[in-house]
Amino acid sequence: MSHTKVQELVINFHMTEACNYSCGYCYASWEDNVNSSELHHDNLKVNDLLGQLAAHFLSENPLNQKLEYYTVRINFAGGEPLMLGRRFIDALVYAKSLGFNTSIITNGHFLNTHMLHKIAPHIDMLGISFDTGDYLLASSIGRIDRTGDWFSPEKLIETCHDFRMLNPQGKVKVNTVVNAFNWRENLLGAIEQIQPDKWKLLRVLPVQDQNCTITDEQYYAYVTRHQSLSKFIVEEDNDAMWQSYLMINPEGCFYQNTTSGGGHVQSLPILDVGVEVAFAQIDFNFDAFSHRYLSAQHTPSNTK
Repeated sequence: MSHTKVQELVINFHMTEACNYSCGYCYASWEDNVNSSELHHDNLKVNDLLGQLAAHFLSENPLNQKLEYYTVRINFAGGEPLMLGRRFIDALVYAKSLGFNTSIITNGHFLNTHMLHKIAPHIDMLGISFDTGDYLLASSIGRIDRTGDWFSPEKLIETCHDFRMLNPQGKVKVNTVVNAFNWRENLLGAIEQIQPDKWKLLRVLPVQDQNCTITDEQYYAYVTRHQSLSKFIVEEDNDAMWQSYLMINPEGCFYQNTTSGGGHVQSLPILDVGVEVAFAQIDFNFDAFSHRYLSAQHTPSNTK
């Protein structure tokens, strides 16, 4: 099958497994001892990793020959990357200096005024994971911290407004995982106020807490309920997720979720064997990747 040209290659760097929330569906969990070996403990290793990724993906390479992308974006994820504070900021600024476009997926909890002023000028797309505007539902999902604090719809609206004030060229994306607790909810009010460049509706993956999974009918009921916002909705059902993301774990290994939902398959560390060798050790579905990002390119903002 021929591959479709995409405008941008997106590399998801999960900097840490640590998170202040405990969402039951979260797949960002690796080995028990991963926290002690996460690369962010050594700034030089993070810079080395980003430098090797730049040298490979920002120049002619086999993946570029297949997808014919024009730009490369590093998407910082977790866990919760903002828990790393200065270490995350340093990595973000360095990635930008190498020529990458940059983005982040955060639960928003640490996006206070100080942090926004530090990172907004260096982020091309601010992605916020937001599942519910109801505190009890947030508690059921695990989207509250140990003190019972949460990221409310009011905070979401205010944060997106402040980011746009600080970076008028920056894009805003909201990710919502549709699951057994929130599939009946209506978020039209909050999302209409934000007017994000993209609202991604992800069906919960059956990889951790099976109590979070939903049926086809429940997922599409949620999508249908929000169809008035279809101009920036991107749907992502389970089949679209398998082997269609380019992902790096906190130890600096490429990895993929297994189709059985039984865990991860990962490469040897990139810093040990290099980008080309490590990438060849994991499965990557070129057609699924290009199809997902081609769909995103048709949104009005042309964001990915």
